[in-house]
Amino acid sequence: MSSNQQQQTVTVYTVIKCVNGDYETERPFQDGDFVLKIVGTCPKDGGNLYISGIYAVVPGEKESS
Repeated sequence: MSSNQQQQTVTVYTVIKCVNGDYETERPFQDGDFVLKIVGTCPKDGGNLYISGIYAVVPGEKESS
């Protein structure tokens, strides 16, 4: 890392979906999270909840359209 670069803190999120496709939420990443991991039961229909994605947000970066 050069002296001109600043270390940035990223925030990592986990996206959770129902296998039946009628529920989605996200939460902060937790140790042990991985895509397709079953993490609970859907509050809408009792189906399995699984991790569908994990992503990071870097402060100050703009999303591209």
